[in-house]
Amino acid sequence: MSKSIVRVTCGHPGCNEFARYEADNRKHSIDLYVRYGNGKWKCVRHSQPDEVLSSDNCKTVDEVKVIKHSQGLYWGKEKGFSGFAHGPGFKAFAKDFPPGTILRVTAEIIAPPHRHAQESGHE
Repeated sequence: MSKSIVRVTCGHPGCNEFARYEADNRKHSIDLYVRYGNGKWKCVRHSQPDEVLSSDNCKTVDEVKVIKHSQGLYWGKEKGFSGFAHGPGFKAFAKDFPPGTILRVTAEIIAPPHRHAQESGHE
């Protein structure tokens, strides 16, 4: 059986970002469209704007803490838990640290000097 594609556009006015889902059958396709279509789905830029780096928001800092659960140690936050955290340049297993350990991740945009300043010799 072939899969069908369900494509939904961000519900923010003027945004053309889209999500593409694969549906196993017609019912699944309809379910996906009911859940995400008609402007319900928002792209990351519009669903989590504080996390999107830009020239106006060039730095973000986030933290997760090692939390002990009955199944083991996890990096935890209100949105979920994971035993493994990773990103550009780092990887961390929660079980390697004691409960209460904080992983702080900083992302920062550092723009190059303005081109005009470089050409005129003023940096």
